[in-house]
Amino acid sequence: MGHFGIDFGATNTSAVEVDGRAVQRYGDELGKPLPSVIILKQATDEVIGGRSAWNRRHELQQLGGFEVVGSIKRCLESDRHWVTAGRSWTPRDIAAEVLKQLSVRAQQRGVRAGIRKATFSIPVGLSARARRVLREAAELAGIEVSSFVVESTAAFVRYFTDLRNSRHVAVFDWGGGTLDVSVLRIEGLTIFELAKEGMPDAGDLMDQELSLLVHKLIMDARGDSLAIEEVPTIDRDQLIIRSEMAKCALSAEEQVPIGLEHYAGRSAHVDLTRIRAAGVLGPFVDRAINLLASTVAQAGLSIDSIDDIIVIGGSSQLWLLNERLAADSRFTGRYRLAASPEWDVAHGAAILEQIPGNYELAETLGLQLCDGTHFELVRRGQALDTTPRSLSLALVEDAREANLIIDRLADLGTAQTNVLHFSVPTLGFLDDEIRVRHELTRDLTFRVSAHSRSLGPERTEIREFGNLRFGYHLGNGHAR
Repeated sequence: MGHFGIDFGATNTSAVEVDGRAVQRYGDELGKPLPSVIILKQATDEVIGGRSAWNRRHELQQLGGFEVVGSIKRCLESDRHWVTAGRSWTPRDIAAEVLKQLSVRAQQRGVRAGIRKATFSIPVGLSARARRVLREAAELAGIEVSSFVVESTAAFVRYFTDLRNSRHVAVFDWGGGTLDVSVLRIEGLTIFELAKEGMPDAGDLMDQELSLLVHKLIMDARGDSLAIEEVPTIDRDQLIIRSEMAKCALSAEEQVPIGLEHYAGRSAHVDLTRIRAAGVLGPFVDRAINLLASTVAQAGLSIDSIDDIIVIGGSSQLWLLNERLAADSRFTGRYRLAASPEWDVAHGAAILEQIPGNYELAETLGLQLCDGTHFELVRRGQALDTTPRSLSLALVEDAREANLIIDRLADLGTAQTNVLHFSVPTLGFLDDEIRVRHELTRDLTFRVSAHSRSLGPERTEIREFGNLRFGYHLGNGHAR
């Protein structure tokens, strides 16, 4: 049996199996990634997923009696729920259904027991709570989460063989839900994350904004002034779909026709041009390119020191992004489009699944003391160890609170930055003791809890930091 990587996406979810140098992809029945859509029949608790759910979502929504749930990745840490006759469904339950659909597809393709264990890719900014919910959802689907890896770093692992002669590489992963950027250093067979940043301005949001433009074009053509909020929901959903399709088609055409059989009571036909679309999409592209540049700077590097930039993800196919990257002297000749953007992230995660435990911290975190010195809590080069550690601190002044500051210490060419800063209530006596507990969690977060000895554990303050940087030892046997 091979090793699995799963890219759980807002729009699509995919799995890749690596067995030595053999690679197998698992998605829907059309050979594409599985749509991350679940439809619940309210009267019977029936679940419809996969390509069938994607194709029928508008029909069933209009019919009534169905709950259509999409982009569940955005809701993982929310308190939303969906009610059917026999139960109430949480985001964890819906995510589990998406993963069950994926595992069933693997069974149908010859994986006898389905997917039982995998490394999951996640966005840079996925919170500690969302990671836990995703892990629980996987467990409900019968899948053990071996580890998490940032999507943009996983994408680079997929291309490591081709780029191992580079020193510094940036990965620009712009999908439907998020933009993730990783800046990496290659040292032999090990890659180190120097900086990772992300933002939610991605494909789904662009499609929504573009649909507002298309709505205005329709209203202008009709000589009408109907607000989009007054348009039936199913019509607005169709408008977003057609806007997304037009956005993709503009990569090959200067002008694309958009036709809707039914929009606010009538048929609608308008043309969308690159010039008009660029007015909406341009700010997104500018922010994306600025994030790439700022993440490189955060890594303590100049653009000139980046040997290669991998551009990946569905939104990376946007014609406007390619135009502006090509016209920007900082990036000309440095970037390449990924060969299989829909599968490369899951593929990289599967390669890491093949070599479990071969990673270490690529940074040092320390507690800032009152005299300006630092007490190391976790150190660069340390293997992942989830054993909790404890220490005691003394107050140096009569205060009703103690301030705890956790810094990312200067290493790998990056500046020292504060990653956690919080206060712990005390009784205000000089001899009060602050008890601190810290650990690296299996969800790859750094968790710190602290309380005053006098006030007791019930007054504990807890914080988590998830944007840790790691080094990955790929070895000689990784797959392509």
